[in-house]
Amino acid sequence: MKIGLVLHKTPSKSEEFLISKIKGLQKNGHRVILFAHNEDNFKLCEVVESMKISRLLLLQIIKMVFRYIIIIFKSPLVVFKYLNLEKLDGVSFQKRWENLYLNSKILDKELHWIHFCFATTAIRKENIAKAINAKMGVSLRGYDANIYPLKNPNCYSLLWKKVDKVHSISYSLLEKAKSLGLSENINKTVIFPAIDRNIFKITTPNSDLRSNHKIEFLTVARLHWIKGLEYTIEALAKLKDIDFNYTIVGSGEEYERITLVINQFNLTKKVKLVGHVAQKELTSFYQKAHIYVQYSIEEGFCNSVIEAQSMGLLTVVSNASGLNENIIHGKTGWVIPKREPILLAKKIKQIINMDSSKLNKIRSNSLERVKNKFDLNNQNKQFNKFFNEYIF
Repeated sequence: MKIGLVLHKTPSKSEEFLISKIKGLQKNGHRVILFAHNEDNFKLCEVVESMKISRLLLLQIIKMVFRYIIIIFKSPLVVFKYLNLEKLDGVSFQKRWENLYLNSKILDKELHWIHFCFATTAIRKENIAKAINAKMGVSLRGYDANIYPLKNPNCYSLLWKKVDKVHSISYSLLEKAKSLGLSENINKTVIFPAIDRNIFKITTPNSDLRSNHKIEFLTVARLHWIKGLEYTIEALAKLKDIDFNYTIVGSGEEYERITLVINQFNLTKKVKLVGHVAQKELTSFYQKAHIYVQYSIEEGFCNSVIEAQSMGLLTVVSNASGLNENIIHGKTGWVIPKREPILLAKKIKQIINMDSSKLNKIRSNSLERVKNKFDLNNQNKQFNKFFNEYIF
């Protein structure tokens, strides 16, 4: 089966969930074609470069005319069908010809499936699948449901009318999508994120936190307001009688803001921003840590929380969306109401003073759940079923 995956750009080395998805589909015998801007000379599968826009108007006009000639000559019926579908949807004359240019490299491919790896990548591409007689799938992730629609109301109204099947990384996101117009009648499935347990595997965790002179806290997240890092820092600032270090791995637009918060709480000697870290070096940070904290305001699911559990860390998260499905409160970790730094601080104190046998039970439960629910091989089987079970 030929499956076209659509992304804004080819996956970076840190986007293991996308790389794993491609490898899994290939392992199951599918031919994968990736439609994206090719960065870092991506070679895992065939890559078809997205159409680029020139800043020079005359050059752009020449490029568009040249591309129109090619696509009309190669696939005249597809072009006619695509433009007609756009017209029926009320797309203006100018915009439907712009869309034809932008999507022309997908339109001249024969595919069984065209799958958008983020819902946002389907915008202005909603009619491609029908034009080339392919099935249309879309993956729903945290940014798609929690952030993009805030500035773009009704952004998926056309997408929901065209899509054949929706994949979500959590049940919480599916509920959010319903509030954004996703119909109950659309075929949908939840496939949880997964990790490579050969990479993220437990070493020798310290079973008794009280025996440690210094507690090591860790968060792996981009520096963005939605990750709730300010609340985490505020909570840790309340642990006056505990000697600790807090390491934040990740880069992002809120670096200055987070640095200011650290200074305001007088934690410059205890909180460290280390920036982006390659995946092969990430495990060393998990190995040094005792407690992993993901106190996000919203979260689709969060692979880092799975990685932390797989490496034997005690894990504390907020009750934001998918995190409720990632952690079972009191059994595999702890779920604390979001935006409540006082409650977070109290729970951390309780964990530090907890009997080591109880902590070991939490670790054991989380390791078993990662093995059963978030294993990469299981995820590959589910994605294979996602594409195969649809009757053509």
